[in-house]
Amino acid sequence: MAEVYQARAKPSTQRSPGEPEDVVLKRLLPTYRNDGAYVKAFVDEAKLTVRLRHPNIVRTFRLFKAGPDYLMVQELVSGRTLGFMQELLMKARTAMPPEAACYICWSMLKALDYIHRAKLGEGGGGGSIVHRDVNPSNILLSVAGDVKLTDFGVADVEGVTRGDSGALRGTLPYMSPEQVLGQTVDARSDLYSVGVILWELLANRRLHLADGEAEMMHRVRDARAPLLSTLAPELPDYAVQVARKALFADKSRRFQSATEFIRALEVLARRAGWPLSVEALKPLLGG
Repeated sequence: MAEVYQARAKPSTQRSPGEPEDVVLKRLLPTYRNDGAYVKAFVDEAKLTVRLRHPNIVRTFRLFKAGPDYLMVQELVSGRTLGFMQELLMKARTAMPPEAACYICWSMLKALDYIHRAKLGEGGGGGSIVHRDVNPSNILLSVAGDVKLTDFGVADVEGVTRGDSGALRGTLPYMSPEQVLGQTVDARSDLYSVGVILWELLANRRLHLADGEAEMMHRVRDARAPLLSTLAPELPDYAVQVARKALFADKSRRFQSATEFIRALEVLARRAGWPLSVEALKPLLGG
């Protein structure tokens, strides 16, 4: 429902505190600017994300209206999406280094741990945030090695009612079983999405392949993930165990918090001798 531009502020422009000269402008598409529901969703996203401050989350500096257009000013991340990198690696039949996969997911979990604890409901209290659309296209990898989560357009804030309650919102192959069934979701749904990403990065293939949306919905609902040991036998056993735990259909058997998932990846990295730092991304950055 929006498009983005790289922009540079004029010297005379009054910028928000901390706002750099080079930014991204996210503009609500003209098709939607007269639709109250889309305008509200765009404004709500800006009002939410302008309050988020975390190194693994793309920063929103401000929202403004210029004539008929609704725009938000966001942090410029020079690089590519994780989805773009995945496609390149799959086409080249080259697996992502497992230490890079571990670090990327660890970074995402840091961002999710922050929003799941943020308590940014209406009036500044009470409600935790569920992103609902953690997928490779919403993860940015900068040329400097930053890993950042973006696009809170379908996020839920506990205690805040959305007009599209019950609608299927998110990216289908990365949804949790409960999400695709239209059930109430909590933080564990976001963690499941990270589990799908981790599995795909380690397996160097898509988890769910289907002919059409109906078949895809059934596959996501059934949550059947082949053991990584059958696809990548060189992986440490503990990596296989972590990915398996992240992808149980029964959410009570998964990681119950981002903190728990983070600790599991830290144990994995320590046992495998993988760095949990930008060093892990050197093969992707050309270092």
